[in-house]
Amino acid sequence: MSRITRRSMIVQSAAGALALAGCKHMPTGASTATGSGNKKLGLVYFAPEEGADLCMKGIWDGLKQQGFEKDKNLTVLTAHANGEISQIPMLIQNYITQGVDLIMTMTTPVLTAACSAARNSKVVFTYCYDPIAAGAGSSFTSHLSNITGVGSFPPVDKTVDLIKRLIPGVKSVATVYNNSEANSVKVISVGREEFKKAGIKLEEVTANNTSEVFQAAQVACYRNVQALWITGDNTALQSFDAIVKAAKAAHMPLIINDPEFTNRGAVACVGLGWLPPGKAGGILAARVLKGESPANIPIQEVAEQKLVLNHDVAKELKLTFPADLEKAAQAQA
Repeated sequence: MSRITRRSMIVQSAAGALALAGCKHMPTGASTATGSGNKKLGLVYFAPEEGADLCMKGIWDGLKQQGFEKDKNLTVLTAHANGEISQIPMLIQNYITQGVDLIMTMTTPVLTAACSAARNSKVVFTYCYDPIAAGAGSSFTSHLSNITGVGSFPPVDKTVDLIKRLIPGVKSVATVYNNSEANSVKVISVGREEFKKAGIKLEEVTANNTSEVFQAAQVACYRNVQALWITGDNTALQSFDAIVKAAKAAHMPLIINDPEFTNRGAVACVGLGWLPPGKAGGILAARVLKGESPANIPIQEVAEQKLVLNHDVAKELKLTFPADLEKAAQAQA
């Protein structure tokens, strides 16, 4: 994740219209010239980072494809919680108070908060592993009447296969996650079963906040394991550089599920490209802005797999990528 250089939350100006900020790594409030045809969208996400940036680009692309453009006929307000789960309900309530036409959420913690805090507002989500675990409903077709969106579950089985290919004879793998994040709990539960089927023990170390991640990663690396796996846990990814530092010190291969982070120190990733889920979310947002009820729009699953290899880290670890993995990664580059 991108380093957050300030601890401030989004401040919505009370005086006049705000200009839309172009920087992707700063929470922004934005408004366009007023007009009877303008719609107002409030986007909330966990914290600035590469995957969120890519997903947002997809959102704007999807909205534009359906006729909604920022600075033209769409007022866009954005806010992030700076990695603090406790701040999310306040941001959602802020948008409710402002009377936005649609609240759009990115990341599972934000969707979870919206499910309880925005029951009388229309909500579209994306950048979320498991919306059902987040509280959006009992199934993709039976969900809260004010909410719809896009789920994208990571390829856990392919992750196990990748680890086995990179580290022949692997017996034990460690992971670090925040067990208060529904997305992580679900992915880790699936991971337990997949690793068990492969005859691999999964060592779990939890971190309640970003300040605990480095120590948790150190503990994980010294549990007699042969690899460290980090899935899309928001808390862990906010401290990704600390995880890389711990893994590097232990000479531990780091395998992840978020392609945008691979070049920051992971040896390999089999995960999801976030542009397609973002675009799909933008298209759904446009449908709701045009008047469709979220209740009548089934939740979608958009999960396009992407394999990324880091040759520099592999060289440091003295690992060799199998030829078929090289070919597959090159084809997706």
